Amino acid sequence: MRSKVTQANRVAVISASLGGGGAERVVVDLCRYLRDSGREVALLTLSGDDPDAYKAPDGIRRERLEIRRVSRSLFQTIWYSLGRVVAVRRQLLSCKPDIVVSFIDRVNILTLVSLFGTGIPAIASERIHPGYNPIERVWLFARQLIYPFANAVTVQTTDGAEWLRRHTWVKRPVVIPNAVRYLQDIGNHTDDAAESAAHPLVLAIGRLAEQKGFDLLLDAFYRSGLARTGWHLAILGEGPERLALEQQATALGMAEAVTFPGFVDVGQWLRRADLFVLSSRYEGFPNAMMEAMQMQCACISFDCPSGPRDLIENDRNGLLVPPQDVAALSEALQRLAADPALRSRLGAEASKVNERFSPALVYAKWLNLIDEVASGTTKTLHL
Repeated sequence: MRSKVTQANRVAVISASLGGGGAERVVVDLCRYLRDSGREVALLTLSGDDPDAYKAPDGIRRERLEIRRVSRSLFQTIWYSLGRVVAVRRQLLSCKPDIVVSFIDRVNILTLVSLFGTGIPAIASERIHPGYNPIERVWLFARQLIYPFANAVTVQTTDGAEWLRRHTWVKRPVVIPNAVRYLQDIGNHTDDAAESAAHPLVLAIGRLAEQKGFDLLLDAFYRSGLARTGWHLAILGEGPERLALEQQATALGMAEAVTFPGFVDVGQWLRRADLFVLSSRYEGFPNAMMEAMQMQCACISFDCPSGPRDLIENDRNGLLVPPQDVAALSEALQRLAADPALRSRLGAEASKVNERFSPALVYAKWLNLIDEVASGTTKTLHL
């Protein structure tokens, strides 16, 4: 039987990878905070030797598993699934953790199944609004069935928490927003492309995928007419929609005004940008926009589920427009492009996210939850 603990001295954190996403950035920052709080931290990723976009903090135990297999039959699917559970269970047990924290739906489910019968408590963390995150039906069913075995489930917004309460058996999810980044972690590397980018500049950041709505942004930028008046648009990131987006920009006659620099250090681009746009169809909690707000960049966002409304109060520290409303986004672009004083005022107000979502406040919430769950004293535990 697992011995009683008063706090989590050994914490295992598990994620699919340390690729270039918002969840992975939170994983790294949480591990760093736990380490700095005197905890022993093990970080387990499940994508073998794939390169890391974020560097794991020094002074923690870093473990890599390769669990990916191509199944060619139902039997192989079942066999490989059992193998994944066994491999993850063995690796987690070797860490002897007081608690395990997992990130993102499929990894959460795998982790919870792997811990059955061990007595090790676990926190599962959703990183995108669960009602809008498209996962296969079998995983939806598994989430419904398995999540109640977690000692706590975290979401980033009250909207996400309400969805879980209404649509799953998780009745008391814990809301912990993302933290702003430490300013020294927002890259200071010189980026020649950013340095040479023609101003004025509209910036967007994210995976080049349908979720991020960059196709909508291209249409809005075209309608705004800004490309014809010297403005440029840069969309940072990589993903499956790159070719389609490049072709769309060309078809709209804006190829010279739109750039796709790829997965790059965002710091220099944020410092160069005059406007930042979040065009997502749905979110969890938009890290990229929060970084832009940190840097006093005036922001425009679709009022999509979920996160933008938690960060932006319309016309005070940014502009919110109706979800997927290309015409409204175009008008907002025109409005801010024509009014430098408004951009300056919104940017100054936006920078107050540094206090509202400081790492000290947000990761203290994480640490309190981790200790409460590990010791069995949490009032947010759902049963």
